[in-house]
Amino acid sequence: MLRISTCSFRPQACSRSWTAPAFSLLEMLMVICFIGIVCGVAIGWYAGIHKDVLERVTDQRNAQEIVSLGVCATVSGADFVVSDSKQATVENLIVGTVGRHGLWKDKTFRLTCLQPEALPGALTFVKFEAGLLLYDPAGGQL
Repeated sequence: MLRISTCSFRPQACSRSWTAPAFSLLEMLMVICFIGIVCGVAIGWYAGIHKDVLERVTDQRNAQEIVSLGVCATVSGADFVVSDSKQATVENLIVGTVGRHGLWKDKTFRLTCLQPEALPGALTFVKFEAGLLLYDPAGGQL
């Protein structure tokens, strides 16, 4: 049986102070700061783990760009190949070489976006055989 008193619907003056359990502003700021610090450490740790993978992918992409430009320059008859030296051959592509015949006659082939410090990493994914630059996805590993 449910009984409702009519006096509960009348406004009454509260003699005691009522406070809801809650966090203070300082406590909330402390929690937010703690979460920020933990997130900062976690992001730094996560990026550090994947740094070597990102460097490998960047080196592979640079190697693909070198080989692609080398193939186009070879087809156009550009003179940039230095026998038995892929380093010198790629440096000739960085400086630039001009096509001599075909559709790309008088076109300059130049690696403009490749930074010199990125060259050693990219060259690990480039093979040099019979005067041609070839892409090696394994990076010289067996």
